[in-house]
Amino acid sequence: MQNITLDTITEAVINHGDRGRSHPRLYEIYTSLVPHLHDFVREVKLTESELQQGRNFLNQASHHTQEIPTGEIHLLTDLLGISELVELLHDAHRGTESNLEGPLYVPNAPERQMGDRLGIDTEGDSLFLSGRVLDLNGQPIANALIDVWQPNSKGIYDVQEPSQLLGNFRGRFKTNKSGKYMFETVVPLGYKVPSSGPCGELLGLLGRHPWRPAHIHFKLSAPEYAPLTTQIFIAGDPHLDSDTTFSVRSAIVQLQKHEALDELKAHNQSKPFYTTEFDFVLKPATL
Repeated sequence: MQNITLDTITEAVINHGDRGRSHPRLYEIYTSLVPHLHDFVREVKLTESELQQGRNFLNQASHHTQEIPTGEIHLLTDLLGISELVELLHDAHRGTESNLEGPLYVPNAPERQMGDRLGIDTEGDSLFLSGRVLDLNGQPIANALIDVWQPNSKGIYDVQEPSQLLGNFRGRFKTNKSGKYMFETVVPLGYKVPSSGPCGELLGLLGRHPWRPAHIHFKLSAPEYAPLTTQIFIAGDPHLDSDTTFSVRSAIVQLQKHEALDELKAHNQSKPFYTTEFDFVLKPATL
């Protein structure tokens, strides 16, 4: 590889190695990515100082913070639309739409029972969320596992705020024999993605706002069915049409307000509360 030039460097990088014999899929991705990156560098005539800025940005994005305990690389792919593009590319459009997991999922959430409250938030408006988990033929799926997480009524997740107990507004439920699930939570608030780090700085430089509309995250699984990760969004949120992660699709729910005294008593509430329903449809694992 002597006398590397502008005309030969891309092919030299691609051909350096065993050309996919060890890992064919990795090599397929690699041989597409490298030419795209090299073409980008040529197109914008990237300078050494700009390259160093990029390196610094990625180094900073990998640092763990209180706002994003796992670092901002996941957030970056969300903000660039890459995460949602992957979802759209592989969503089979059968069953409930898949959607972003986001950077704040925590495995092994507390196990909860049907009807349990998801977390503690004395200032939030209570929301009773219910529905069923069904197959493509509309038949109920019993014992489906529903893993749910959301921010509180101020738009803050438990891992971002020391005053919240870990596991607050997180939980794992199982559907009953009718495929039904039901739990009590609070109406979540839309929020700004963390803006004190490099991703927030990037949004500011691009003149982009950092807002996400109010939403609740779900992971669902059941034997013989494909796992599903998705989100449902709250109708009326001002940022439904400009989500900074580009992930709002069709899973939008209307909230119904209840304030009659008999309803308050029946639900053990001292102030108006909300209800909504959403059915999840899982596709077989073989599709």
